[in-house]
Amino acid sequence: MKKITLAVTFLALMVSVTVANAQSLSKKERRAIKKEIRTYKKDPEKWVMLKKNHEIRVVELQKELAYLKAKLAAANAEKQELANKLSALMTQYTALKASVPSTKLPMGTVYQVQMGYYQYLDLLSFNEKLKTIKAESVDGKKRYVIGHFDDLMDAVQFRNDIKSLGIDDAFVSQYKDGERVMGFDAMKAIDQ
Repeated sequence: MKKITLAVTFLALMVSVTVANAQSLSKKERRAIKKEIRTYKKDPEKWVMLKKNHEIRVVELQKELAYLKAKLAAANAEKQELANKLSALMTQYTALKASVPSTKLPMGTVYQVQMGYYQYLDLLSFNEKLKTIKAESVDGKKRYVIGHFDDLMDAVQFRNDIKSLGIDDAFVSQYKDGERVMGFDAMKAIDQ
């Protein structure tokens, strides 16, 4: 009995909504709605079943909406994290770009390859332009060194490459805190 009362109430509501919207409905649409109302009057269980199906579908759609909102929030969080990483990388890139290699030796132990020791070849005036090659004036002569190597084996390999170019005087020298260690022998250091 409750179902029938509920169905009749629903139908009355539908009729009032239909009447209110009748001005905007065509004759064909009005006939279709009236036919549907008659069907539900004859079989209220069908209407109840339809209503339950609609409620189930609404719950399913709400769950799907919640899932999609959570997925969107996660994607936005990932996007923000990637934007932060990109910003940090751009800052790092800008800093690296600004730090052009210098002829000034860094603090700590580094190695350089001396390419020669010449009296008449003078490249001192190019020190600011030649960031990885440095000329040092010693006892009226010039010694030329190239590169800063933190690893002795890298310096030795570079020295070997320089020697293969025909610069037989090339050898690895050691600097500590900007000062050359005159007694340093790379081959003895490697053997130890």
